[in-house]
Amino acid sequence: MMRWLTRGILLFSCLTLAACATQAGLSEGFDRSVKAYNRMLRWHEIEDAVMTFTDSDQKEDQLKQAEFLKKRGLSVTDFRILSSNYLPEKKTGDVIAEFDYYILPSNRVKTISDRQEWVYRENIRSWKLRSGLPPFE
Repeated sequence: MMRWLTRGILLFSCLTLAACATQAGLSEGFDRSVKAYNRMLRWHEIEDAVMTFTDSDQKEDQLKQAEFLKKRGLSVTDFRILSSNYLPEKKTGDVIAEFDYYILPSNRVKTISDRQEWVYRENIRSWKLRSGLPPFE
């Protein structure tokens, strides 16, 4: 009887540890994806950011938007992550990012806040952006 109880406790402990490790991995993956996406926007890699991080059902529209912004001469000069909220039970995340940018021929730097909605896709084991590109105007 004691042997079964010991094995049960050991099994429960292993399962709990595995669940915690998975949640930590998702959280770290979320942070990495958010930073990489915003960094790509900053370094004029808008099309690559869309191809890598945009959810598949919005990818075509977002690629057209990225091409339009590139033709207009969008330059992001800086970004800041103001808040980041990961919800493990829903496997989603919300981010508020702020961008400093200008669009040629103007050299006036503007600032815009963007709310990003992220979701973890189990089938591809990747974080994807549901909200699309910021509305740079």
